[in-house]
Amino acid sequence: MRAAIYARKSTDDPTSVSVRRQIADGRAFAAQKGWTVHEEHIFDDDGISGADFVTRRGLTGLLTAGAQKPRPFDVVITADADRVGRDAARSALVFLELHEAGIRVFYALTNEEQRFASALDRMVLSLRSFGSELEREKAKQRTHATMRDRAEHGYVTGGTVYGYRNVPVFADVAGTAQQVHTHVRREIDPDQAAVVRAIFQAYADGLGLRTIARALNGDPAQGELSRRYFQGRRVVPPRGGTHGWNPPTILAMLRRDTYRGMVVWGKRRNTDRGGRTRCQVLQSERDWVYRENESLRIVSDELWSAVQRRQRPDGNRGGPGVGHHSASLFSGLACCGVCGGPLTIAGSRKRERCYGCSWHRNRGNTICANALLESVSVVDARVLAEIERTVLTPEARRFVLETAEDALLRMAACASRTGADLGRSLSRVGREIQNLLTAIEQGDPPASLLEQLRAREQERETIEAELAATGDAGALTELDRRRMRRVLADGLDHLGGVFAADQTAARRAITKLLPERIRFTPIALPTGERTYQFEAKLALGRIASLVRQNGASVPDGVRTLLQASFRVVTIVKRAA
Repeated sequence: MRAAIYARKSTDDPTSVSVRRQIADGRAFAAQKGWTVHEEHIFDDDGISGADFVTRRGLTGLLTAGAQKPRPFDVVITADADRVGRDAARSALVFLELHEAGIRVFYALTNEEQRFASALDRMVLSLRSFGSELEREKAKQRTHATMRDRAEHGYVTGGTVYGYRNVPVFADVAGTAQQVHTHVRREIDPDQAAVVRAIFQAYADGLGLRTIARALNGDPAQGELSRRYFQGRRVVPPRGGTHGWNPPTILAMLRRDTYRGMVVWGKRRNTDRGGRTRCQVLQSERDWVYRENESLRIVSDELWSAVQRRQRPDGNRGGPGVGHHSASLFSGLACCGVCGGPLTIAGSRKRERCYGCSWHRNRGNTICANALLESVSVVDARVLAEIERTVLTPEARRFVLETAEDALLRMAACASRTGADLGRSLSRVGREIQNLLTAIEQGDPPASLLEQLRAREQERETIEAELAATGDAGALTELDRRRMRRVLADGLDHLGGVFAADQTAARRAITKLLPERIRFTPIALPTGERTYQFEAKLALGRIASLVRQNGASVPDGVRTLLQASFRVVTIVKRAA
């Protein structure tokens, strides 16, 4: 039998060998059973919580591979149920999906199979998952209680805050010469504290967040301000790296109570929501912990008050609200070809809205030198026309349809070969079962014969399920060739209608067609004029997704084979 292995651990400790150990145990388990494991069928998620079912690429890859027809493996080996997940409801859905695909699940630690066929099997799985989720919940409660106790004593409960150093504190162990780590405290970093005071003063003097960020990044255009507030030097950003300071970072600093000597803990708390972990939720003010600590004060009360008066009293940062639809076609879907930053509405030229690099605009010329602005209306029309011309041509339509049909033919051939092999195996198992029944009927059967009979009957059930799956694949391929061509053709026609509709619908369609952001690189034309060359990758498989949304369907194997992308490269040209 063909086996896949899934391994996961929650901690992000690079020295941990947990995932490697799980994979090694899975290989040993497969070898003991006489199963084969191919390298491409080993899936892992390292440093991801068991309550996260959204960002786990390993689990997603396992389920995607298991949904293919014919399926590439028959069993999944994992250490235990908690490796699949620590959320009882969502873990059950994963096991159900594997079960319905005809894939069996085995636990390497206990040498057990996780069945899902009967109500009793489901109850056992629920109990396993409940225990894992309960343990995770208790661990979270213990961690929260520990952090609250540290906050009440004025100790550090998180990472490093710009302007301070984290200093570990040790205590002597009574009766020994050893010391143990007890907690971490903060102390002011004089160099960083001077930068913090300068940022507060610059904002109180009327400078904007973007101007302060540019000055911190050493933008030559802000040379005078840099000399006035930051001694004319380029300041290393809080997280290091090459991307520099940005307005959101500065705004968060201007609102941090620690700089006025007041530590506030518990404003927000991580929770699990929508299959994601660490979703922060604002807590009731009565649950907050306040602790005044003058030794941490960096800015005076007068300077703090002056800064707060400049900010909006409701704490709203501005910007689009929930449900906002972009007024441009490619804002947020494109990136700068120079620095990789997002291309957004970054300015205007002759009172016309333009695309430009947001990192250049917000962080300055030292982070990105791309100051080119290009008309939104010109870019939207040119790029959309090029995508339409590339995707909706007769050649592209023919390529999509022929690729899909070839995929179906390969699936049919594979299903036919696999079905013949399974048929021979089913006949063999049937003969063995009949021989065992004959031996049992001749007298008092030993326990070994009964055990062999149960094993053969289980093998027959497995082969029959596989045979039914391959039979369905072959039948689907042969019967639906014309239907699938019609569905894809209708989908392409529908896509053309979407492009011709309103901008919101066109933006949604383009978002589905793009596996990655469009790259805009500034170039010089022979005339000396500067404009953008854009490069996009369009995934043909996304067309199948659009078709499926329109009430039709395309076989999974075809969607998988259509994921290849093709490049579209052209130059934005303005009308003379």
